[in-house]
This record gives sequence, structure tokens and C-alpha cells, in this order.
Amino acid sequence: MPTRFSEGFDPDVVRAMMVAFDKACAALGLVSKTDAMTETIAKLVVEKARTGERDPDKLCALTLQAFGRDAHRIHS
Repeated sequence: MPTRFSEGFDPDVVRAMMVAFDKACAALGLVSKTDAMTETIAKLVVEKARTGERDPDKLCALTLQAFGRDAHRIHS
């Protein structure tokens, strides 16, 4: 996850966002971490974290929902 997105968050939240970002990218089959799609994922993770969510699994699920994907269906 690009570090510029983590500004203004404490280290624990940044870690949760990074885990959520990595899980969302993996669930969507994305390898590159520098393209437009991963940029969008990073922005969505930050948006969800700004609402107060701190659980990486929930952040990932909320991010995937924004793409119309069900996190449970992808991981099973």
C-alpha cells in the first residue's frame, strides 16, 4: 500500500490497512502494487478506515464489497 495513504493514522491502523490492502489485492488476483487498480484499492481501504473500522478482515471485506465481490465467496 502506498505510504502516502497512511498519513494521519497511528501505526496500528496503518498495519491493519496494509494487511487489508494485501488481502484485497490477493483476493482480486492483483500482482502489481503500482497500477491504477491497486491505487483504487488503497483509496478504498483508507476510506473505510476513516469511518473507524480497524479490523483488517473487515476492512478487506468492505473494500471487496465496493467492487461487488463477496470476501467469503472469494476465499472459499
